[in-house]
Amino acid sequence: MLSARFTVYFVLALCLFPQADYLEVLRLVKAGEPTLRPWAGVNKSSLTRARQRLGWPVMRELFRAVARPLGHRTELFHGLRVLALDGMLLAVPDSPGNRETFGKSCSQRSPMGYPQARVVAVSDCSSHAVLDAVIGGWKDSERIVSDELEAHIGAGTLDLADRGLWGLARWHRFRDRGAHLLWRIERRAARRVQDVLPDGSYLARIQANKHAKAAGTVKAPPTLVRVIEYRVDGQADVIRLVTSLTDHEEYPAAELATLYARRWEIEIVFDEIKTHQRGRPVLRSQTPDGVRQEIYAHLIVHHATRDLLNEVARIAQTSADRTSFTRALHVVRRSVIAPCGFSPLSPKS
Repeated sequence: MLSARFTVYFVLALCLFPQADYLEVLRLVKAGEPTLRPWAGVNKSSLTRARQRLGWPVMRELFRAVARPLGHRTELFHGLRVLALDGMLLAVPDSPGNRETFGKSCSQRSPMGYPQARVVAVSDCSSHAVLDAVIGGWKDSERIVSDELEAHIGAGTLDLADRGLWGLARWHRFRDRGAHLLWRIERRAARRVQDVLPDGSYLARIQANKHAKAAGTVKAPPTLVRVIEYRVDGQADVIRLVTSLTDHEEYPAAELATLYARRWEIEIVFDEIKTHQRGRPVLRSQTPDGVRQEIYAHLIVHHATRDLLNEVARIAQTSADRTSFTRALHVVRRSVIAPCGFSPLSPKS
């Protein structure tokens, strides 16, 4: 009775109704498809086993199949789609498997707190759509986790990232895909100045740190970057950006400094998922595979909601980032539990 197709819909419904228990979510799914037959023998244990049979790679592949850029051509920056890379932490139940796999920020003397899964994602700044994401643990570095990002980072994109993701080998890997980059770095990098440009930016050469070569690996070759330095009003710290866009006439330093502020758009995306959509401080799943399955399901639900908002913005001729995500989420929840809101049955031939 609990087919893989139905279980996919059920897992998505768990993310839409985070405050409801398994059986209540099942009743809500039944409300959306009244032709489903009664399931007198279905209980929480059978639903849990159905999730285990489904596994988590199915949800990851489904997310990658549906995730796509949603912004319009008019929202590009000099023909480049602006993406942001960053990570977030999600608290998961304190089960032995989750503790071992994900880890948590506590000491042996202070075993408080929950294990945390680390999600590193790339998001479209104009539409707030998550395009790709990988999952690690609290003990995993954002840099290491981000190396598994594959989709949508390539030609025609400009990728924004904070200094926590900087790495020369990572820079080369993204550039080899054809992507342009605008990243913040530490002040001690890019000291070899090659040329000072009229807009105040300068060209500099970055090379791998002499301590960066690990055993069995090849040190990344040096690269020429353009450096932009500025201060935000009222702040003493100097913000230092490096970019692959070396043409100062086509891409003025002031424009790039203003554009970099859009990196914070991904923090809004994370807030939409963690606060408004998740609706609870800790995820449901007691196992690492269940956690991964649940996270990718949340990403699918978020992308579908953002897709709806993008369509509304297109009809209203406004920007998708100026519409209410929470209101759209309420609309999705109401439509799902309406009769024939969706069909968890096998498609008819």
